[in-house]
Formats: sequence, C-alpha cells, structure tokens
Amino acid sequence: MASRPRLLVGAIDFGTAFSGWAFSFKHEYEQDPTKATVKVWNAGTLTTEKTPTCILLQPDGTFDSFGYDAENRYRGLADKNLHTEYYFFRHFKMSLFKNLGKEIKRGMEISDEMGKQFPAKDVFAMSIKYLVDDMMVTVGQRLVGELRSHEIHWVLTVPAIWSDAAKQFMREAASQAGIENEQLTIALEPEAASIYCRHLPVDATSKESKMTISNLPTGTKYMVLDAGGGTVDITVHEVQDTDTLREAKAANGGEWGGIMVDQAFKDFLRELVGENVFETFELKETEDWLYMVRDFEAKKREIRIESERFISMRFPVSLIELCEQEKRMKFPDIIASTRYAEVVEVKRDKIKMSKVVFFYMFGQSIQSTISHVKSVFNDMSLRNVNIILMVGGYSESPLLQHAVHEAFPAKKVVIPPSPSSSVLRGALIFGHKPLAVSERILRYTYGVDISLPFVEGTHPESKRFSTDEGDRCRNIFESFVTKHQIVKTGKTQVKQYFETVHKYQSRMNLSFFISEETHPQYIDEAGCTKIGDIKIHLKDPDDDANRSVTVSMEFGGTEIIVDAEDEKTGDKTRVILDFLG
Repeated sequence: MASRPRLLVGAIDFGTAFSGWAFSFKHEYEQDPTKATVKVWNAGTLTTEKTPTCILLQPDGTFDSFGYDAENRYRGLADKNLHTEYYFFRHFKMSLFKNLGKEIKRGMEISDEMGKQFPAKDVFAMSIKYLVDDMMVTVGQRLVGELRSHEIHWVLTVPAIWSDAAKQFMREAASQAGIENEQLTIALEPEAASIYCRHLPVDATSKESKMTISNLPTGTKYMVLDAGGGTVDITVHEVQDTDTLREAKAANGGEWGGIMVDQAFKDFLRELVGENVFETFELKETEDWLYMVRDFEAKKREIRIESERFISMRFPVSLIELCEQEKRMKFPDIIASTRYAEVVEVKRDKIKMSKVVFFYMFGQSIQSTISHVKSVFNDMSLRNVNIILMVGGYSESPLLQHAVHEAFPAKKVVIPPSPSSSVLRGALIFGHKPLAVSERILRYTYGVDISLPFVEGTHPESKRFSTDEGDRCRNIFESFVTKHQIVKTGKTQVKQYFETVHKYQSRMNLSFFISEETHPQYIDEAGCTKIGDIKIHLKDPDDDANRSVTVSMEFGGTEIIVDAEDEKTGDKTRVILDFLG
C-alpha cells in the first residue's frame, strides 16, 4: 500500500449528526498541507461544510437520497402521507458505539425513524458510496486526464474511542461501497483534527494574546477535546520534533455529543405535550416534526449566555391541535398545568421559552464533558497541560465553549476557524503522511487464549484437560501487549510462538481477547472480552504434536495487523483478525 502513488487523497468524515468529504492532490499537499477542496452543502439559505447524516431508501431498499436532499425528500413524502413505505435513517452511526463486552455483529440490523429494521452494513455502505460518488463528480470536473482508481487513497474517520470491531465494520462497509481495502486508511477523528491544527496557525479565544498550535515547542502537551454529534473524544497529544505527534494519554470519552441535547429537546416536548401526543405527532405529522428539528438545530448553534431572555422558535399548529384533542383543554391551560407555566409561552405557531429552559437541555451533555475533562487533568502526569484544543461540530456551540472557559480559567482554550471541518482537513494530511502520529498508548491489554502444561497447586482443577502430550491448563491469557504500553506506528511488532497440541493437526485456531486489567491470568476473568478469531491452516499435517507457528501482531496504527508463519514449511500469511464473528 505504501509503495503505490497517492496522486489524490479523498477524506470522508462520516459523523453521527453531519457528514462531508474533502480531497487534495499530491502537488497541492506538497505546496500547502492545509489546502483542500471541501464540499459546501446547500439547504435553502443555509450553507454548511457538512450535511446531515441521514439517508432515505426506497420501499424496495435501494438508495434514494442522502443529507439535506434526504430530509427534503422525506418531508415531501410525509406531506403526501407516503413516507411510511420508505426507510429513513438518522444518527445511525451511534449503533457502532458499544461499551466493552457488547458485540457488534456483521449481520446486525438497525431501526429507521418508523422502527422498521434494515441491515446496518447496507445503510452504511450506501451512505459511503453516495459520498464517494459525489466527491468524484467534483474531482472529474477538475481533471483534464484520467485518474486511475489505484492512484486515489481514501481516508475514513472514526471516533478514537471506538472498538476494533466498529473499525472493522466501517472498513467492510467501505469495501461494499467499492473502496478497495488497500486503498483505505482508517483515521481517528481527534488525531486528524490535531494534525490539521498543527499545520495551521489558530487564534486562541481566551483573553491572552494570540497563540498558535503550529509553533508549540517540542515536548509541549495539549488536550484535544473532540466534541461531535454523537461522542466526545478526549485525548492528550505531545509535539514531536519531526512535524509529528505522539499520544500522551490514551483516548477516552463517551456519548455526550450534540445529539444528547437533541434528546433533551425531545424529552422537553414529551413532558410538555405528553408521551402519546408526541409519539403521534412524530408518526403522523412527520413533515412538521422535521421542520421543527431543523429549526432547533439552528437555535442550538446560535444560543449563548448573553442571548435574549426568551428564545423563540417555530411550534407546529398540528402539535397544538393534537395536544388539545388528547387532553380536552386549551393549550395555554395545558402549559399552565406543567412546571413550565412561568417560562414557556405559545402563540399561534411560535413558542417562546426562557433561555434557562434552553440551557437546561445542554446541561447533562456539558456537565458530563466537563466532569470527564477534570478527571483527565487529575492525572499527575498531565498537570502541566495548559492548552485545550476544541474541535468537532459541537465545539462550535457557544454554550460548550463558555462552559470550558469557566471550568478551566487557567487553561488556554484554542478553537480553529472551522471546528467542524478540521477532522476532514486533517484526514487529508494523514492520508498523504500516514506516519504523522508517531506513538499511541494502548487502552487495553491484548492477548490470546492458550493452554500450558498443567501445574498441580497452581492451576485450577476446573481448567485441566488431557492431550497427546499430557494434561494441560486451558483458558490462559497470553498477553501480546499490555494496557498503557506505548506503541510506535509501523514499528511495534510483537511475536509469539504457538505449538499444536495434537498429532496430525491441520489447523490452529487462536481466539483473541482484550482486558481492562494490565496483567490478566485467565480469559474468563472479569474485564476480559473476546474480540475475534484467526484460523491458521497447516499444510501436510504430521505426527508432530508440537509443530510451531509464529504469530506477529503490529500495533501502533489505527488498526491491528496480524501475520502468521508456519515454522515447518516457512509459509507466511497475513491473517484477518475477525472482530465481527
């Protein structure tokens, strides 16, 4: 892969709430690494560098539209009451955010807005294909000659806190969308944003004089707060002297992004009009609901501490009518019967609410983010980190920015001009220069399930089993690398030697596990989770019960590479570690 020319790098930022693409040619990168062609999406008077991550499928499951087009098409269908036959998905990326121990399956299904099930990988693949095809139309307009597929390298961004299974799922979806495996790199979102900001002078929004991330001295550490629609990734990077970064604190975070605010808005409406009314409104008056969602999204981006005392936004008459029919009361009386009597008012098709109500919708998201950032700074090794770099679409929120400034007055808070597209732009640099991140820190201990000769008094009797060579102990956790270990990109290769346990064994199966513990003993301990399997086929099996196979795993990149070598025949193979089962 590295030997192939990369004349063009295309980046796809597949976000929970918004997605987009960008590209740069090799000669453009060499002149200015920050130079990029970024798609600008139009929705009436609104223009954005990313489009909503929503996809509309035809009743037969084929692609219809994506982004703003999908929203508009779906609203039109809803107006004619035809939308229930179609599939409309939004925020579906969160289906891949799973805590340790929760499985992501290759054939899993996800629910659309109406609750109808559809294969998840097909939804992701069609979304990626749309973004790829849309980008290539613009690339074609820029070219005089022909660009061959192997001259294009693709970068697909994912949250740093995603599991290996989620990364593999996205890689397989991209393959289904037509991107060859060798032409694809998975990039971590906060790393991509950090790389971009290292190449771009960025003004600090704090009261101090202007500063840049790009000219920080070697050894300087800074926190990257990547706040997106779904997740908030928090990591710490350290400046290296070769125009690269190293990870100084392993990525961590949670699902506290912008859609948590959206959920709080839904909860507010449910409390105001009642659960049944809201569910009916969402189902029967879909067009009005989608208009309301878009209006709320605009208000969410605008509201700030110094905003007017009351915030006004559209409130559909259809929702008022449904509520009055259900409760047999006038809507002002309905509001008066809730805890919002003094802070919410509805007139005609407008709702006026105290900005305190609006602030409350941000509360849980902001509180969770700030609390987690504080816990990271409690690490003694990070006490000298004085810079917080805020990136990601949710970082554009004035309320989140204000909260970070208030919680960390002694820190310099740096926000690039376009926080939402910094991941895209950095992904292009990462595509041209894959070794821009030199070191990473492992979040888990990685190992395999092996057996060893049984030792009386040491191994538990419940794990004893018999082989051609005597009794052995099963379910032992053999570590390849340990939690918190520093691994170098492209260099950290760990080799282990494994032997067959039976004569004429034709295949060796290895099950891989991760653990939250640094030195686990057995694979069935608390905190251990199976992440995948590899199968190694052995040619010409014989009566040797101790035939040796070398397995090497390369860590340090965004994904794990596994190679196996049969010591008897010398056969080497790159093995796919299947995280999806």
